[in-house]
Amino acid sequence: MKRVPYILLYILLVMLWSILFYNFFAPEKGSFVMLGLLAAAGFFSLIWGVLVSLTQKWIGWKGYGMMILPVVILIVFILGVDPSTFKYALGITAISELVSFVKIIFHRRKLLRSL
Repeated sequence: MKRVPYILLYILLVMLWSILFYNFFAPEKGSFVMLGLLAAAGFFSLIWGVLVSLTQKWIGWKGYGMMILPVVILIVFILGVDPSTFKYALGITAISELVSFVKIIFHRRKLLRSL
């Protein structure tokens, strides 16, 4: 229940980014492009979620260390995709970093209040 606001914030921002990308940056506009963008966002989120859970389990990273993972995924994207796909992945990476940072800040503030 504690994670629900962050998940909803992430979903809302990803949907907003998909709409903005479709209207301003998409190389072609078609009937299924928006569905493809949302599917790509889901795929990226799945990769990010799996990597986060694995590194928390294996390495024990939490907090700011977890903010490195989306950047690593972005480096993989830049090596093998075209520029428009990279721009879309860059936007989703920025959203995931923003939501992670907000979650860390509010968690730290909550810890400071309890002291």
